[in-house]
This record gives sequence, structure tokens and C-alpha cells, in this order.
Amino acid sequence: MAAFAVAVLADVHFHDPQGDFGGAGLVVDGVRLAMRSWADTRTAARAFNETAGALRAALDEIAAAGVRHVVLAGDYSDDGQAENIRRLVHVLAEYEARHGLRFYALPGNHDLYGPHGKHVSTRFVSGVGRTQLVTSDPEQDEPGAVVTPAMRCAGQPEALRAMARFGFFRRQEDLHWETPFGQDDRPEARMYDAVSADGSVTQRLMDGSYLVEPEAGLWLLMIDANVFEPRNGRLDATRKKAFIGPSDAGWNAVLRVKPFLLTWIAKVTARANALGKTLVTASHYPVLDPFQDSAGSERALFGASANVRRTPGLAVAQALISAGLRWHMGGHMHVNSTTRTPDGGLTDLSLPALAAFPPAFKIIRASSETVQVETISLGDVPPDHGIAAVYMAEGQPAPLTLGALLVAQRRMYVAERRLLHDWPSPERALVLRLDVAGFVALAGGEIGAFARRHGLAVAKIAAQPLVEVIVDAYLIKVAGSLGKRWIDEESLSICRALAADFGVETADPAQSPLQFLMRFLSVLKLSFGRMDADDTAIIPAAAGSWPLLPQGYPVAD
Repeated sequence: MAAFAVAVLADVHFHDPQGDFGGAGLVVDGVRLAMRSWADTRTAARAFNETAGALRAALDEIAAAGVRHVVLAGDYSDDGQAENIRRLVHVLAEYEARHGLRFYALPGNHDLYGPHGKHVSTRFVSGVGRTQLVTSDPEQDEPGAVVTPAMRCAGQPEALRAMARFGFFRRQEDLHWETPFGQDDRPEARMYDAVSADGSVTQRLMDGSYLVEPEAGLWLLMIDANVFEPRNGRLDATRKKAFIGPSDAGWNAVLRVKPFLLTWIAKVTARANALGKTLVTASHYPVLDPFQDSAGSERALFGASANVRRTPGLAVAQALISAGLRWHMGGHMHVNSTTRTPDGGLTDLSLPALAAFPPAFKIIRASSETVQVETISLGDVPPDHGIAAVYMAEGQPAPLTLGALLVAQRRMYVAERRLLHDWPSPERALVLRLDVAGFVALAGGEIGAFARRHGLAVAKIAAQPLVEVIVDAYLIKVAGSLGKRWIDEESLSICRALAADFGVETADPAQSPLQFLMRFLSVLKLSFGRMDADDTAIIPAAAGSWPLLPQGYPVAD
């Protein structure tokens, strides 16, 4: 059977600096730009101003490759702002008309909020060294603030109506289209009861999931895994705090709050198998741990971090395997990774973000038997000269390609935010004080023997600050195979040698700074396993033998 080609873009976080946000921004070369400052951007977890250019670059690549179907796997907008959604719809319609692309969106935690939406506020550059509050909230009283509905984030179904053409509602040319509730695409026919943990509050909410057959034989199963769980005792659904937000909820909460999705998935997989359909399944959230941290090192090192809170439990994999699902794609974590259960029953493709390091997307070529995965880097997207001019006025040394900008941003994010906020003071002080040779000696090694064993130069080891290894480790963790492009070979060799010799996943981080670092290096060792994996390999799409190397998965919730 011929394979169907589908491009998958996750976490675009689209913001158009040329959008109309109530006249906010500054004029550069005759163009008004509503953009975040370099000060905001340099240590952020993702890009803001570059995302519109990144999306166009990705769509140009997709069109040039002859791929027609494009999945937007959630967080397609910066923060659901009405103006960004309006401008995004314009871009997608342009590529649909010009290149014949067809888009299939599913919502992420940044694209909408509950049934009634929320206010959004940010700061845009208004001059050199100056920013201006721009908000949809009329109660904001900062002098000079711009209050505009263009910043408002809508709720469901309003937010989905704005993207109606891109999968959320039936199109005349669809060969088949359905939801978990049937073939009626009206919002009122797609409602479910969301109940608070103590049963005191029930809210009637819309689910945006759908199954579409855009061409004969191809089924796209787009799952709305956003969960807005009512808070105990909060009856007024118009208030933002009426719900527990979806960022940390993911599939763990789907099992509890939206179990009807599992019933529907089971019916869809059974029909797809019976009818010989090629089933491509996506949601915004991971269904397996993209970091493959079966030893629980993240929790041991950093407690209930965002990664820990967002890690799907074993029950998720069990439920989806029971429902007949064999592979899935999800974003949210901004990680390039492929994870499978030890028995090979379920594979999860963790999608890199367009808006964060490493900027990339995937093209899959799927049949009912196999899935071929290709990862396309957007690292060479050139800078926007208007945006770069504003950055340089704030002190950025020179314009950078998208990849160079995001790797520099990631390094500063780790050094100035993660080390400062996540690491205990003694461990942070040790990392900032030692070079690699000093750490090897502290760990009981002999620097000459260490260097000879790994083919390294003693002078290089002695000159390498340990903090650079730590920063590289964070980059390797999220980049997978894409990290080889952005970290020089010598630094990778030093990181690999330290992980091999001193990474111990049974080390107790609470015992000493040395034990903490040894446990941290065990995570780096795992990351190298993912970096070295063949992420272009063919994945069997149905149950059976799995020839790929087994990869770890948490064995407890």
C-alpha cells in the first residue's frame, strides 16, 4: 500500500509582530512592530517574535516537498490572542490557496481557555529600553497601557469557530468526518460533563476532537486532550480560577475527566483495522515520557518540577494500548524524542517545537503497516532585519539565524533561570567553581587516565568549565539527534565521557553535591541514548514484532 505523507508542526506559538494590537509597538523602517524585547526574549523558554517567519519557512519546505496534509499539533498560537489567531488564519488560508495545503488543527493549552476565555497581557517594545503594557483586561490601570480586545484569548467553542476551516468542523469535501459524539459538528452536539474531584461542581464543556478522512484511505484522528477540570467549590465558570489549567494535566487528567475519548479511540482503531485505513493520531500532549526517565531521576533531583508534573503515568499507556492505539504524536514538551513501551505495544513521537530549541518539524509517511519519520530542521531560517535591529539597539551583538538565536537563548535560559531556580545552592556553587578536571578529581578519578580512556586532550578538559557541561546537558536532553548540529564535537565528547564514567542513576542527590551531580550525569547518559537513536527508522504501525531498540518508560505513576 502506498504511504500517505503528513507534515506535523507542534508548538508554533504564532505571533505576528505586524498584527494590530491596538496600535501598540514601534515603527522600524516604516513598519509598526508589536514585538517582545530582547531582554524578555534572551532568557525565555521559547521565541516570541520569530514565530511567524518560522511558520512560513516550514510551510515553504512542506510545499516544496509535495506534502499536502499538515497537522498543527496544538499551541499553534502565542497565547490565543484574537489578533494572532486572525493573522494565523490568514497565513493558513494563503498557503491553502497558493499551494493546495490542507490543515488539521488541534488545541493546546495556549490556544483557548475553558468555556469563556481569559484576559492576556504582555509588554511590547515602545522605544529603545522601553516597553508598554498591552492587555485585554480593562481593569489594568498602568499609565500608558493599551487595552484592546485583540489580546483576548477566547474559550470553547468560540476559539474553535475561529479556526473552523482547519479541521474542527466538517468540510464539504471530507470523505468522512466525526467526533466522539457522532457526525454532528455543531458545538452543542459535542458537549460533556466535566466534574470536579470532590463532585461538588459540574461544568458543561465542549470537546474539540475529530476524525477526518480527507482522501481515500487516510484517517486523521485529532484528539483534544486539553482538560479544564473544575475546581472544588468554584461554581462561576466565567472566572479563570474556576478551572485547573491544562498545562500540567495532559493525558493523566484525560483518563479521569474525559474517559469517553478512550471509548471512542477504541472504536476508531477497530474500524481502521477492519477497513484497512491508515490511522494517524495526534494530540497536544505526550502519552509516554519523552525523557524515558524510568529511574525517576528528575523527581529525585528537582522534586515536583514541570517535567515531573507533565509526565504521563503508566495508566495512560495501558489505556491506549487497550484501546488498540499503536502510535501517537504529541508536542507540549518542546522535545525531539521517540519513546516506546518495553514490549513495543505503543510508540510516542515527541515533536520538537517551531518556537523553541531545536526548531524543527516532522514529516511522516504512513501506511497501515509502517510509519517512516523524517525530521526537518529550521535552524537556517534567516533573521528578520526589523526585529534584529530592535534587538541590536538593546545590546544583542548581531543578527542570528533562527537556530543560532534559539540555541543562544536556551543557553542563557539554563544558566540564568534553571540553574538559579532549580538547583540547590551548594550544588550550583560547586558547578560554577569547578572545571571538568576538578570534577573528575572530586569524583575519585585520575585526569590523565580519564583523558586517555576517552581520547581527550588533558588541556581541553582542564579548560572546560563544568557549568558548560551542565548547560550542554540541558540542550542534549531536549534536542535528541538534532543536538549534534548545535554542540561542537569536542564538547559532546567531554559530556559523553563524563556521563559514561560518572553517571549513576542510583546515586542519592540528597547525600552530597557529588552524588547530586552523579545522578544528573545519569540523565545525560539517557539523553545520549536518545541522541544516538535512529529517529528516521521505520515504525510498525500495527501490533506485532518491533525491531527498533527498546527504550525505557516509567514503571510507576
